[in-house]
Amino acid sequence: MQRINIGKDFSDHPIGRYREDGPESGQVFRDDYLIPKLESLGSNEKLEIILDDGVDGYGSSFLVEAFAGVVKVGYMHSDELLKKLVFKYTDEDFSFFEEKIKEYIQEARYGSIAGGRQ
Repeated sequence: MQRINIGKDFSDHPIGRYREDGPESGQVFRDDYLIPKLESLGSNEKLEIILDDGVDGYGSSFLVEAFAGVVKVGYMHSDELLKKLVFKYTDEDFSFFEEKIKEYIQEARYGSIAGGRQ
């Protein structure tokens, strides 16, 4: 199983939606970290996402762009993405973020962002 530790591999302060919001935005995470890891997975392999190691929390704009954005740009359908992701945390308060991510992914419309990945 491959993994992304958001706090260590990406940022301890993930914030913002779009690339122009800064290097810690959801779009940067999606395009530069999440999608490349998803592309490198084997057919039945899962990607573990560690949510709470060094991160205090997440804003909805980051989570929507980072995770639901995978569906919105037309990279992968929501059911397929949800099957590939496993969320890990030791702080039970982070179960809230796991639930929100899954909700955002399920609500995302495939290919709804014109132009796809940037």
